[in-house]
Amino acid sequence: MSIGWPLFTVALFGCALSGGDFRELSRVRTIYILGMSNGLDQFLANRLTNSGVLWVVLDPLRADAILTDRLDEGFWTWLNARYPLSSKAPIPERGDDLRSKSLMGLTGRTRGTVFLVDPRSRLVLWSSYNQPRKASADELDSVAVRVTKSLTNSLGGKK
Repeated sequence: MSIGWPLFTVALFGCALSGGDFRELSRVRTIYILGMSNGLDQFLANRLTNSGVLWVVLDPLRADAILTDRLDEGFWTWLNARYPLSSKAPIPERGDDLRSKSLMGLTGRTRGTVFLVDPRSRLVLWSSYNQPRKASADELDSVAVRVTKSLTNSLGGKK
């Protein structure tokens, strides 16, 4: 009976390791970057392209995931127009999602978080918080470096 518990523990741990990640982040090879506050999207495209972590595509329909700095009504409208839902699930109506308002400042700008969204499953696969102290090119490039490093680590350092 004393051998049963260790064997059970090893079997349970093995099942956990072999189970697929529901976010399927490892399947992401190409991304489309939506326009971001202060032109952060340009710095991210540069850093991600130079790192070789992911391919940045110019056609959103060719992307495995979308990189955005907001999850507001405008984003969901854009996403639903390009990736219509195949199910008959209702789309939240205007004002139903209060979470997006808590991510926005009084000026309508996001507060430093970027999101990697699977456009087909509507899952947020990954996110990172890196608020620039100011909107200078050097600061935005530093944020892009940190975001790229974090995403690379989350992808398992793949290249």
